[in-house]
Amino acid sequence: MKQPGSEYRDSMLWSALQAIVSDLTTTGEIGIHTAPDYVIAYLCRELVAKKMVSEGALRSRRVSDQP
Repeated sequence: MKQPGSEYRDSMLWSALQAIVSDLTTTGEIGIHTAPDYVIAYLCRELVAKKMVSEGALRSRRVSDQP
């Protein structure tokens, strides 16, 4: 079964949201009682559906990391 949000997993959006969620859970500002990947996938889908992200945010980190 395909994991939720796998289409965004390598994107810069995913990376940014993963860092934010990690920071907030580490500091205790939020608590997540489900798999963090599920939460990040949900956030990605919602932001994309609401057209709140740029095309650049959906690019792969791998491609953008190359010179």
